[in-house]
Amino acid sequence: MKTYRITIETLTAFGTPLVGDTLFGQICWGIRHQFGNERLETLLQGYPENQPFLVVSNAIPNGYIPLPTIPSNLWQEGDEKDRKKLKKKKWLDKNAIEEPTTIWQQKAVTESDISDFNVKNSTQPHNSINRATSTTDNQSFAPYSQSQIWYGKETKLDLYIVLDEKRFSLDDLKTVLKNIGTFGYGRDASVGLGKFKIVENDIQAVQLSQKNANCYLTLANCSPVNNGLEPNRSFYQIETRFGRHGDMDALAGQPFKKPIILAKVGAVFTPLNFSEKLFIGNGLAGVSHSNDKAVHQGYTPIIALHIDFKDGE
Repeated sequence: MKTYRITIETLTAFGTPLVGDTLFGQICWGIRHQFGNERLETLLQGYPENQPFLVVSNAIPNGYIPLPTIPSNLWQEGDEKDRKKLKKKKWLDKNAIEEPTTIWQQKAVTESDISDFNVKNSTQPHNSINRATSTTDNQSFAPYSQSQIWYGKETKLDLYIVLDEKRFSLDDLKTVLKNIGTFGYGRDASVGLGKFKIVENDIQAVQLSQKNANCYLTLANCSPVNNGLEPNRSFYQIETRFGRHGDMDALAGQPFKKPIILAKVGAVFTPLNFSEKLFIGNGLAGVSHSNDKAVHQGYTPIIALHIDFKDGE
């Protein structure tokens, strides 16, 4: 398996955040439409048993990686003392991986500090017309608003994708991603949201590891249970995911999946026995009320880091 960095350029607003587990689900539907259901079922064999054919990161500002979620006493103290300002510094130039992690907080930036990254959330009003009265009303036809994510012109985002090319080729992956970018990702793709294109000359295999690494930095939401981790040296925030089926399964009798709890991107996990890996986590089965074959990505691509925990003991 290899980790690839694939850069995409946003073309429209998005109705759904570009997160790894959601994008993985849409890629699976794309494989089914492009190559057939039998091919998808073959690729998903062994998925819950730590044999994924594909692991997808969250979309990350081009040229950056997430700042690790670790206690403040593990950072080297810098000039900035305001904790509120420090909390907003979430991104780090990817070249900082060559430098000691203790100084990363001093080098981190906020989203507004990234010159070519401009994103804002807005609401789009909608209404439904009652055909009996030719107007809206105060019940099921009442006007409503939905959130949209707007990126600046030519905004680029990086996807880190761990790929088993013996099972699914890079060319096939590019085909599926191009289809998703053309027809749209996530909510309201049918009305023009979620469109993007692949930046072809920015696809490359990458090595994401520091020297003398002893822990992992996650690049997507993940399920870290039963991964042989050291609890006192693992730091993360959690998110409850209320998933929904996509594509044709969204029209089934039960479109909602069972809620699951995942660790957010930027988590740091320290294994009891460190080994070089490309991903950690779990493939989650049994997440659907209506489709017993449905799975959810609880895996994440990782960066192997060296963090000196001696001050945190």
